[in-house]
Amino acid sequence: IAHGRFSSNPKGYCELDLFIVQADGKKIVGPEKQESIFSRLRMEMLYPLRLTIANRGPDTELLIANPVELCGKGRPRVFYDVTLALKALGICIFS
Repeated sequence: IAHGRFSSNPKGYCELDLFIVQADGKKIVGPEKQESIFSRLRMEMLYPLRLTIANRGPDTELLIANPVELCGKGRPRVFYDVTLALKALGICIFS
């Protein structure tokens, strides 16, 4: 992202403009590449947290994908909230 602009109005609606360039600084002109970036940004904004449940033999795996910011900080509260909810439901967590 080369540049970004954020604005909001009194009703609470927000608008975000992102100016994205290739690694070499050139404009992204290919429609496939533009659609790929748009699709990924839309997915990240609509579903910032992903949960997946999978059977692993006798065990069930719960995978939590939580975004990490560029500064390296994540949202540890998400993991706390998930484990607290599982504990309240009486579901044993062993690792």
